[in-house]
Amino acid sequence: MKKKLKKHQPSSKKRFSRFNRQARQHDKRPYLGLGPKFVNSIIIGLNEDDDIHVKKIVEGLDEYDLARLIEVLDLHHRMKLVKILGDRIDPAVFPELNEVVQEQVLDSLNENQIVKIVNELDSDDAVEILENMDDKEQEQIISRLDPELKYQVKSSLNYPEESAGRIMSRDFVSMPDSWTVREAKKYLLNNNELPDDFYTIFLVDEKTLKPTGEIALDKLLRAKAGEKLSAVMDGEIVPVDVYTDREEVAHMFRKYGWMSAMVVDNKGHLIGVINIDDVVEIVHEETNEDIMRLTGTEGNDVYRSVFSIFRSRAVWLVTNLFATLIAASVVGGFQDIIAQLSVLAVLMPIVASMGGTTGQQTLAVVVRSLATKELNSRNALRMIGKEFMVGLCNGFLFALMIGVAVHIWFPDQKTISYIIALAMLCNLTIASLAGILIPLTLNRLKVDPAIASGVFLIACTDSGGYFIFLGLAKLLLF
Repeated sequence: MKKKLKKHQPSSKKRFSRFNRQARQHDKRPYLGLGPKFVNSIIIGLNEDDDIHVKKIVEGLDEYDLARLIEVLDLHHRMKLVKILGDRIDPAVFPELNEVVQEQVLDSLNENQIVKIVNELDSDDAVEILENMDDKEQEQIISRLDPELKYQVKSSLNYPEESAGRIMSRDFVSMPDSWTVREAKKYLLNNNELPDDFYTIFLVDEKTLKPTGEIALDKLLRAKAGEKLSAVMDGEIVPVDVYTDREEVAHMFRKYGWMSAMVVDNKGHLIGVINIDDVVEIVHEETNEDIMRLTGTEGNDVYRSVFSIFRSRAVWLVTNLFATLIAASVVGGFQDIIAQLSVLAVLMPIVASMGGTTGQQTLAVVVRSLATKELNSRNALRMIGKEFMVGLCNGFLFALMIGVAVHIWFPDQKTISYIIALAMLCNLTIASLAGILIPLTLNRLKVDPAIASGVFLIACTDSGGYFIFLGLAKLLLF
């Protein structure tokens, strides 16, 4: 079979022509991102072991697009591409990779290659790479880093994982606010160790080293040479404490419209800076994380193994199983009346299902509002009242609809239509309240509402729906 396939392989000249054409089409793309034709051309080249042509096609991709290309390939083609490119891969590609893919790629490299990659990264990107390694490997890599980067990385890794200290960069420009504009420009022109890209200069008190303001590069260029930096700086600053949670940092960026922020230690000294690109990444990660946690999944499932996905989801399903068993025990308490009137078994899932859907709507809004700080202690009571009214309105509407439907469906059981209508009204109202009270309570107890709210809500709406409907049936029919 392999020999037969080999006969139909295009000649080297044809392959060269085809790959060049595809590469030219890629160069002319008027948009960012990778098209399916481009990815397929890479896969063909990898399958045919045309290393030279694969390199030629990939050449010119920026770090983001190359990271996406590595991610979109299956594991076999991914490792093959990494092997072909070798040291040609820009170190800036690695922080752009998904955590699982990043680990796979780094595992295929030797220690010398990893050290070389990390040494060429900014401190915050280096930390992002190293924090996913086990302690032993992490220590080995850090011990071989350049002295300055080693100090920056070790100090950053000492801060909590979700803190500002972990995401801040040590690569920034600062100078005393007592300098003149002339001195500042001279410093910038003569200093060969400045960051590759920076747009803001942070100013500190020369004696205390505490931040006093900042000045944008364009403003510095337009200022008169003899002016003091303190006279032209923007002094309205809000330093970020190094232990501040990164979600709170993202909220502060949104609130104040920052492009960058100063990070200070417990003595108020300037030790780092957080840039807007880091915050965009945080918002993206936290949003995905909250959405996934509501359903017991993870954002990395696309890249993880079957067993790894199974293990993480099984925990969530076991938890939900207990919630379902509670609901089943409620139904078990009414077996006698269900046995006498089987129509109850037909209708009771409707009440529970509608309650669950209503609660999930409220839950999604509340979890998002808590994450973005839109919901807080000042407006929580008003929000609870609003959700109660929404639940009540929905309850009346769907009580009327289901009551009429059941009356038409079972004309001989008029009382049941009243029972299910009343049960629907009660359960939808309770579900709306549960959808806001559960995450608010968990948030007050310092538990992430996105993790546990769904389970408690299911237990509440299912068990509550069954109990209300069957309880009313027993009270009014038996």
